[in-house]
Amino acid sequence: MPIYSPGVHVIWYTAMSMDGRIASADHDLGFLDTVDTGGLGEEEFPALIASLDAVLVGASTLRWLVGGGHGWPHDDLPTWLISHDESLAESVRPTRAPLRRVEGDVSVALDEIETAGHDRVWLAGGGDLAAQVLALDRLDEVIVTVAPTVVGAGPALFDGVLPDRRVFQLAEARIAGNSARLHWLRSPES
Repeated sequence: MPIYSPGVHVIWYTAMSMDGRIASADHDLGFLDTVDTGGLGEEEFPALIASLDAVLVGASTLRWLVGGGHGWPHDDLPTWLISHDESLAESVRPTRAPLRRVEGDVSVALDEIETAGHDRVWLAGGGDLAAQVLALDRLDEVIVTVAPTVVGAGPALFDGVLPDRRVFQLAEARIAGNSARLHWLRSPES
């Protein structure tokens, strides 16, 4: 039976290459062009977004979105940006929902999210932030689409200093077009 961390329920929903990379060494996401989920994500991702109360995003992810001309596409959800760069936050403001920038300790952001009354949080990237949340033992679910591509180098799904061990239970594994969708839930053994 899966368990959940106290407080907010944090979901790391992303895609990675077959070798566990979420981007290339130069932070390119071109490997995503090889994904053909057979329409799976067309319903699943909007349903996930509709179920969320807040978003936690790292500076590299937001910088990539801004650099690609996307801005912050989820500005209707309260967002906590982990960054030392105030200009990055300003580059996407104004937003429809509050965008709060937090420097340093990710636990401060998670505590603020909980204090604000939010329950379900999307960890929107990147791998370094995911590793920090994992190290805090605050990650409840990992949902990842595995692309049929080997990237070779770049940030990993969990990129950084990792805890000795965290255990998750595989809740679902399915074929999604030419890719695989894996869904893990936090395990009581963690």
